[in-house]
Formats: sequence, C-alpha cells, structure tokens
Amino acid sequence: MRYARAIVVALSFLFLASKPAPAQLKKVRFAVATIAISEVPFKVAQLKGFYREEGLDVEMILIRGAVGAPALISGSVDYTSSSGAVIAAGVRGLKMKLIFIVASKPAFDLVAQPQIQTIPQLKGKIVGLSSRGGAVDLLTQAMLKRHGLNPSTDVVSMVVGSQEELMIALRTGRIAAALLSPPRQFMLYRDGFKQLGYSGDYMPTYPTGGIGATDDKIGKEPGEVSAFVRASLKGMKYYQQNPVEATHILANFLTIKDPTLAAQVYAAHAARLAPNGYEDDSWANGAIEFTKQSLGIKNEIPVNQVFDFSFVKKGL
Repeated sequence: MRYARAIVVALSFLFLASKPAPAQLKKVRFAVATIAISEVPFKVAQLKGFYREEGLDVEMILIRGAVGAPALISGSVDYTSSSGAVIAAGVRGLKMKLIFIVASKPAFDLVAQPQIQTIPQLKGKIVGLSSRGGAVDLLTQAMLKRHGLNPSTDVVSMVVGSQEELMIALRTGRIAAALLSPPRQFMLYRDGFKQLGYSGDYMPTYPTGGIGATDDKIGKEPGEVSAFVRASLKGMKYYQQNPVEATHILANFLTIKDPTLAAQVYAAHAARLAPNGYEDDSWANGAIEFTKQSLGIKNEIPVNQVFDFSFVKKGL
C-alpha cells in the first residue's frame, strides 16, 4: 500500500513537471502624455487583462507632451500616446507613424479666469501650456489665431506642466487661460471659470490620444505591434460598451470622487471616440494640413508618411 502511494506521488510529480511553463510575457514600455481621459481606454485594456492575453506586459510611463516622440526615437520607450507630437514628427520627416487613435477630435476646452469672457481678451495675458510642440501647444495656437491673436507676440506662452498643474495655475491666478481636458474643465466651470471655446470646433480633424511607433518598430516587430494595437482596441471597445464599469475605472484613474461628475465626463468623452481606432484619408489629410500650418511647412506630405492604420484595421 505504501509502495502504491509512492508510485502515485512520483507519477504526480512527473505529470506536473511535464506541463509546459506559462509563456513569458514580453515587456512593453508605453509612454503616456498625462493622466488624462485619453489614457483611460488603455488603462481598461491593462486592467481587463487584454494586453496579457496578447502576451504583453505593458508598463505605462509618464512622459509629457512632445517629449514622447524623442523618447521613441531614442528607444527609451516602445510606443507613445502623444498623438500630436507623433503627427508633428511625421510631418517633419522623422521615421514614425500614428497607428491608432482614441478620439477623432480634441477633448480640450479653452478655460479662462472668470473675468475673461472672450479669446481676444487674452491679449497681453499669460496662457499656460503642458509642453512646446505637443497637441496642447498647437491647438492653443490655432484657437488664438482664429480670433486674430499672434501666439508669439500677443500672449505670453508659459510651459506649466501637466493638466493638473495647469488647473492649479488657473486656480491660483498664475495664468489667464489654458486648454484643459476632462474632468478638469468641468470642475472649474462649477467654480465660475469660463469656457472660451471647444477645440474640436476649431480643429475637427485632430486626434486626442493614440499610439505612435517608429518605422523601425513597425518593420522589425510587426507581431508585437499587432498585439499591442489589438489589445488596445479591445480596451477601447470594452470602454464604449460597458459604461457603468468604464465610468468606475475612469473615476478611479482620474481620482473623481463625485459620481455625477464622473458620469458627465464619461458621456462627453464616449461621444467623441473614434469607433474603430482609425479614420479615413480625408481626416488624416486634415490633421496633416493643420500641423503643416502650425509648423510653417509648405511641401506636400503623403498620408502614409504620418499614419499607418493597417494594424488596427486587421484587428477589427
């Protein structure tokens, strides 16, 4: 009897040893521009295990605004969510592409001190930015120009930092206005701050959030790129299709304690998402033309120099 039990134990160990070890996850470094609404679908993908299902261990690293593009080129990160900086880099001829978009329109409102009622009243005032050359900078310039202000001479542009830091700078009176994304503008409106304009009304063909990758990454590791985009798309669709859970994740990620505010923020964001993570060439050309104008570039730029939506289309 004792001998029989020994055989059973031995066979059990043999069976366990013969089971294949779980596949090792591949480490992926994803630079996110800020803790903002545009990053929530990626957080959903991470929390729901969609990246792990694709064999990826995704580490989100906070790297602000336009710095995301140089971080890609240097190899410090594998991907970046700084969509505006990636488009600008692609237009300049740097070898990188935007391969996925979260929202087809910007999420930002231009928010000002309570006493400022219109954009022309910003003349001579300090306007806050998160960084030079990123989406916030380019969109701020576009809104100022539309109202006859020269961003270089009519206002003082000050790099303040993150969205949270911009909101604090507004509250303390350090700056007169800034582009803010949800939930921050809604919080300030409750306290009497003014909405001077929604950036999507000025630039409807410009993304908020996405995935950028270098041509080298796309060419050498297409399997990883496909897996990362596919999991991100799953995250965005889950975010769209499960509003109650998505609102809860959003509230935790953005530290929103008011359920009513969280629901308001989710509703505003969900309505502006790119349903399938990409847009057509007409939209892409609009984004390129806006960026060319902002950068003072005259030559024609083909869509495939800046965008590559082939991976997200395969993931549908």
